[in-house]
Amino acid sequence: MSAFRLSQFVRLPTEWIEKRGLQRFRWSVGGSDHAAALLVLIAIAHRIDDDGVSKITYDEIQSAVSMSRAKVAAGINVLVQMAIIKKTEEQSVYTFCGFNPFEGWAKLPAKGLYRDGTMYGFADFNLRKPVELNALKLYLLFVSRRDRTLNLALISYDKITEYTGIPREQIKAGISLLTIGGLVHVDRVRSWESRVGKANAYRVTHIEPTHHRGTIDVDEELERRALERF
Repeated sequence: MSAFRLSQFVRLPTEWIEKRGLQRFRWSVGGSDHAAALLVLIAIAHRIDDDGVSKITYDEIQSAVSMSRAKVAAGINVLVQMAIIKKTEEQSVYTFCGFNPFEGWAKLPAKGLYRDGTMYGFADFNLRKPVELNALKLYLLFVSRRDRTLNLALISYDKITEYTGIPREQIKAGISLLTIGGLVHVDRVRSWESRVGKANAYRVTHIEPTHHRGTIDVDEELERRALERF
C-alpha cells in the first residue's frame, strides 16, 4: 500500500446493502469464503476511482487483509457471483456494479484503517468464526446507515437483523469485535424513536473524527427529530 496514496475515505456503493444484500452472506452457506468476500470488498473499494473502477493486485489485497491468495480468490468469486463487482478484461481491475458518483454511496474509511499496509482493525480476523462474518456485515451496515448530520448510525437491533440476517442474540458479540478493533464506537443517546429512553448509536471511526458528541449536541438533534414524529 505504500506506493498508493489512500484517501481519508472512499465512496462505497451501498444500494445493495440498503436492499438487504448483506443477508446473502451466511456462514451456513459460504462459511469463511463469505467473510473473506466482505473483507476483500473493503480492500478493493479503497482503490475505487470516480468511475467506480478499482485497480488492485492480488498481492496488494493480500497485504491489506492478511489472508492467503486462495482465500482472496474465493472472496472475489463470491463478490462477482453476487453481482457486487465485475471483473474486467484487464487483470487486477474491478468495476463496482451500479456505481453512481452522485448518489447511492456512503463514506468508507480508508487511510485511517491502515498500519504498514494492513488494515489493523481486521488483522486478528482468522475467518474461522461466524462472529467475524457478523462483525463485517455490521461494519458495512453502519457505514451505509451513518447519519451525515450526527455522524452516527441510528439503527435498532430489530432493524439490524432485518438488514443483515444476523440473529438478535448474536449482534452484541459482533459489535464487541468491532469495538475491540477500534473500528466502531458505541454511544448511548436519546432515543430517536420516542421522546423518552436511551438507544445505542454507532460511530464509524476515521470518518469526520472531529464531528462527535463533544462538538455537536447529539441529544438536542435527536429530541428535535422525536418531536417531529408527533
